[in-house]
Formats: sequence, structure tokens, C-alpha cells
Amino acid sequence: MSDVSTLSALELSRLYKSKALSPVEVIDCQLNRLASLNPKYNAFYFIDHDGAREAAKKSEQRWLNGEPNSAFDGIPTSVKDALLSRGQTSYRGSIANNSDELDWKEDCPLVARQNEAGMISLGKTTMPDFGILASGYSSQHGITRNPWNGSATTGGSSSGTAAAICAGLNPVAAGTDIVGSIRLPASYTGLFGLKPSQGRVPYYPSNADTLVAGPMSRSVSDSAAYLNILSRPDHRDARSLAWQNVDYSKHLQTARPSLRLGLLLDIGFGSSPDPETIRAVSAAAQQLEDLGHRIIPIQSPFTSGDEDCAELYYQQRCYHEFKQYPEALRKQSPYIDQFTQHCEDISAVDLFDATMAMRKLGVQTLEMCSAVDYLLLPSTPRPAFAAELPADDCNKLFDPWCNNFLFNISEQPAASINCGYNEMGLPIGLQIVGPRFDDVGVLQLAKQYENIRPQQRPFPI
Repeated sequence: MSDVSTLSALELSRLYKSKALSPVEVIDCQLNRLASLNPKYNAFYFIDHDGAREAAKKSEQRWLNGEPNSAFDGIPTSVKDALLSRGQTSYRGSIANNSDELDWKEDCPLVARQNEAGMISLGKTTMPDFGILASGYSSQHGITRNPWNGSATTGGSSSGTAAAICAGLNPVAAGTDIVGSIRLPASYTGLFGLKPSQGRVPYYPSNADTLVAGPMSRSVSDSAAYLNILSRPDHRDARSLAWQNVDYSKHLQTARPSLRLGLLLDIGFGSSPDPETIRAVSAAAQQLEDLGHRIIPIQSPFTSGDEDCAELYYQQRCYHEFKQYPEALRKQSPYIDQFTQHCEDISAVDLFDATMAMRKLGVQTLEMCSAVDYLLLPSTPRPAFAAELPADDCNKLFDPWCNNFLFNISEQPAASINCGYNEMGLPIGLQIVGPRFDDVGVLQLAKQYENIRPQQRPFPI
């Protein structure tokens, strides 16, 4: 049982099927690990001991009867603070949010799909204030720490989700990504994280056109199998893509040969790229070239200041939510108060101009990618910074997102997969971006790289 935490979701599923292991044993083991490790990493703010154990008993019986709800029946997971889950309070990471006054009577689409599949939530995981900080800092939940190095951040906003998977508390969980919140923490913690095409995973309620949910795990295979569950339809999301009965797992071994892979090392704005990150991503590109792919250097069409329109849009989106709470509570979320302090002075014309400029950025991003089949770039320009900080530069809270947010605007699928470590032992992520709607292709290329990358260091489990 000491090895349960190292097993993938697919390995657990096979053991359930052979009756060599039961969901009850696994959940008991993981709850014990949570009791030991959560005080150290602060991944969960609510642990559902009774609910998880009751669900495990039901799952165990389904496997014994040979009637599991899905291949992931009995697989432990978690629910990010941003996601609605019946009977469980969500704070969206902020002490300013008076969530305790609300009733929680509804599951969001992906939580509903997990429950239908028989997956078992261990509880709710932490996130930074309103999901806009690129760190594990939260005025409500405190500091979420990186299992690779407790003094480093997990990144945000799927901070608790990433910490839990990295530390072996559960093998898979869904992140949300409005500006990079799956890929950035996946990069900082050495995970695989996929931001699917916009609309691939139904989302409700949504508060931004760039918001999407997707799988996070320790392997491409687990995420592909998990996407089969998350992508199932839900009528509450009017903007979701038409459901395609695709088994993402079955496509992993059929990646196309001789692809044109663009290599973009500097996005042109935001944080300057770290030399160790550049070396790791360049080495990953070389390995893919050795497989027969063609690497094409890409010059960024963007320059410093081009990101300002997006920062304004995200500030206004955050402020729209933040201003609903009393001023005394808002002052207890100092970084968000600072980030949005000038928003009251922004006119409707200013916001519309910023929105139109963002659309132009999306078109430029698609044009940049049009000359290649897939784009390679660092998931983040720099490895994880100090856990207590909201960003590596507290005066530039938007900068850590510079390699991510463009692909939310362009609605392209983008994944982060670990490609190395810096001298401090912190992970470095390779980002793989595909054409719109080509989630299968991104998963295939990520799996191909996973198969050839240098041996990975054991997760800190």
C-alpha cells in the first residue's frame, strides 16, 4: 500500500479490474497521506473524509460486480476552489469573497461528469485570489507550496490541484485556465497539463470568453483518458463545442511523422526568458528533430507593450467580481486591490478598445502559427519563484502569464510537459500548441516527446 501514491490512474484502474486492489484501500491510503502532507503543502482547504469513504465503498462494490461506471471508477481526484460542487463552499481563493453566506446546491459540468464516472473527490483544493495570480498565494487559504521545494511556489491558479498531484495525493484532477492556470502550475511542478480548445470541456458558470477547463496529471496517458470523461456534453454551456465521441487514449500512439515544429524561445514581452529554460526547451526541440520532425525557428511578431490590452481586460474582469464585496473585505486581499485599483477610472470605450486589441492579438497568434504544424515554446519564461510572492516581480503581476494567455485568446489547445530541471532542481515545462480544435494532435505530440525525453526525476512522493 505504500506504493499506491506512485501509481497512475490507469494503473489503479487495471488493479481494480483484476481485484488486486480496491478503491476502499486506495482512498484510506490517500486520506492518511493527506493528513500527513497537507499541513506541509496546503493543497486542500477542505477534505471530505466521510464522502470519500462512502463513495469508495460503492465503487468497490461496482468493481466486484464487474459493473464499473467507467475505467476511472474509484480513482481519487479533487475539485478546485473555482469549481461549483454541491454542498461544498467555494471561495475563489479570496478572503474578500463572502461565500459562507451562499448555498451550494449545484455541481458544475466537470464535477458532474466525474461523479457519473465514479471518480472519488477527496475534497477541495486551493487557488490564489480570483484565479488571477500566477502563484499559490491566497488571502483565504494561505500559501500553497511546491512539493519539489517548499520554498518555491506551485504557480496558479490551479495551485492546490498541482501540489496534490505532484505529491501523490491523487493522480489526476481538473484545472481551469483563463490566462495560463493549467500550464503554468504544470510547468512549475513537472506535471502534464492540457488547456484544451475553447469549448472542448463544457464549463458553467463561465465569467470570461477565454476560460476553459482541462486535465492535469503525471502522464499524458492519464490526461488523455481523463479527457474522455471531462469532455462529455452538458447543456448548460451554450458555447461548448459539439461533442465528438473520440477516445483520446486510442490516438496517442499514432502521431504523424515529419511535422513542421515552430520553435519560439522569446514571446517578445513580459518576463525575459531564463537561460536554463531556453537550454531545456531547445534540447527538447532537438530531440524531436532527431525523430525526423523539422524544427523551424519562429520570430515573435510581438513587442513590449502589446500585452497591455490583455492585462487591462483581465484587470477589469477581476474588478467586476472584486467590487461586489465590502471595501473592508477587499482590503484584506491586498494584491488584488493593488492589481485593480485604477479600474474604476476605465471607461467603457477603453475596455472595448482593449477587447478589440485582444482580438487582433488572437489573429496575430494564429498567423504566427500558420506556417507550422505545431508550436514549441517555454511553458513559462522562468522556473518557480518564492512561494510567498504573488509573482516574481510584485509590481508586475501579469508578467508570469506572458507565454500562456495568447493561446486562450486564439482558442488553441496548448499543453505543458516537463522537459528538464534547473540547477535548483525545479521543473521546466515545454509548451506544445496546436491548431484550433486539434486536441488529439497536441496529445499525440506530447506523448511522442514523453516517450523520448531524458529520464525524469522521481516525483517528491
